[in-house]
Amino acid sequence: MKKVILSLFLFFYGNVLLAQAPDHTPMMNKYWEILNTRTIKKASSGSYEPYYPAPLSALDQKQIYLSGYIVPIKTGTMHKTFLLSVLPIAQCQFCGEGDIPEMVEVFMEEPIKYTTKPIVVEGTLKINKELDGASFQLQKTRLKK
Repeated sequence: MKKVILSLFLFFYGNVLLAQAPDHTPMMNKYWEILNTRTIKKASSGSYEPYYPAPLSALDQKQIYLSGYIVPIKTGTMHKTFLLSVLPIAQCQFCGEGDIPEMVEVFMEEPIKYTTKPIVVEGTLKINKELDGASFQLQKTRLKK
């Protein structure tokens, strides 16, 4: 009887281990680290507003590069606009430790084909303080060679 219980336990526990999120290549670099310094603070009016520390504000309209995974925002195989994430699309953004990582809205100069592999892009960072679109946008973007 003990062998049956042990076998059942190992079978079900083994399936749980196999169902975990896939491994991925860490994508964080100095630019991702700086983007993650944005916080939300309570303004004197009582509303909550984004706060951009000086090192982050200094990157506005500057050329940067980011590595990450494509998160499509429209169906199709070719994408000119998408989100870039440090986590693959198959991995839950809310799982694991720490905060939910930032995503950057990317506007490519030329469409690129969707891939599940990480890419490196280079473009001009725009800190978007409007309500429309992502907080961070990478404009005039191209694949970095």
